[in-house]
Amino acid sequence: MTQKILFGTYTKKTSKGIYEAILHEDKKKLSTPELFIEIDNPTYLQSTSTGITFTVVKENELGGIASFAGKTSPQLVNTQTAAGAPPCYVGTDIERGLVFTANYHKGTITVYKVDAAGTLTTVNEVKLTGHGPLPEQDTAKVHFTDLTPDKRLVVCDLGSDKVHTYDISTDGQLTLLSTFVTAPGFAPRHIVFHPNGKFAYLVGELSSHISTLSYDSETGKFGLLQTLSTVPDNFDTANNGVAAVRISSDGKFVYVSNRGHNTIAIFKVGSDFSLSHSGYTATEGEFPRDFALDATEEFLVVTNQNTDNATLFERSSTDGTLTLLQKDIPVPEGVCVSFARFN
Repeated sequence: MTQKILFGTYTKKTSKGIYEAILHEDKKKLSTPELFIEIDNPTYLQSTSTGITFTVVKENELGGIASFAGKTSPQLVNTQTAAGAPPCYVGTDIERGLVFTANYHKGTITVYKVDAAGTLTTVNEVKLTGHGPLPEQDTAKVHFTDLTPDKRLVVCDLGSDKVHTYDISTDGQLTLLSTFVTAPGFAPRHIVFHPNGKFAYLVGELSSHISTLSYDSETGKFGLLQTLSTVPDNFDTANNGVAAVRISSDGKFVYVSNRGHNTIAIFKVGSDFSLSHSGYTATEGEFPRDFALDATEEFLVVTNQNTDNATLFERSSTDGTLTLLQKDIPVPEGVCVSFARFN
């Protein structure tokens, strides 16, 4: 069996856009990545089972999102851009035909309607305000916009130490339902939900922390249950920035990438859904921006932005440990790892 993996990148140096590689499960090996879509600044992307790829894009002084159709030779469908910096995250709601982006620099959530062909139409934009205590938190900085298990929108605002929950209408209008406020300087970046939909795990980029939260689907409210460090106590968090967080589909393990400590931190989920630290695995490169589990969850792929390489690990479903299979896989300026929903 094989699986296609897509790598989003910066295009500041040698990268030309989105790269694709093939994971050969039987050989436990990833092929050398090749250019899939030539495009500027595709730092985050999502795909659909029908072969549509949605990606962040930069066009001169404009930033926004582009859609491509095709599983092998994708063709541009259309772009939706606006003045200013491009967004940093793409979320999808296939059931309602919606796509969401988070814009870190502009502090905005943008909602797009998308048809079966992949054509995007901007239908809504919400600008957040606020700030936190740290220099990097001078304004609202939206880093994540995606669905909750009950099909609401959860938004992480790194700048103001807030996590917002919105109701979503079929035409993409957002109604604020609740706001969770983290500890000052936590800087919420990304969040994942436990498969039971009642708990979530939130990572703070600037604090190098992960918090266990309860989630009430009736009210959309989060509650704080626990906070742990993602790096060892003797490691200076000023030299680290948390990036991605993932959870296994059985709800037993949570993984976090540490940029600076250059590790994947492994946490075990307890019977009460709290976390306990289970170990660190070196990513065999510097500045691990993103990583992903494959469909079987037997493998984990991480991309190291500063050393232009990806690393393949085998994952134990029993104890959550990661075993190195392959390193120095060439991915220029890699910042996003996304297993394609098509093959």
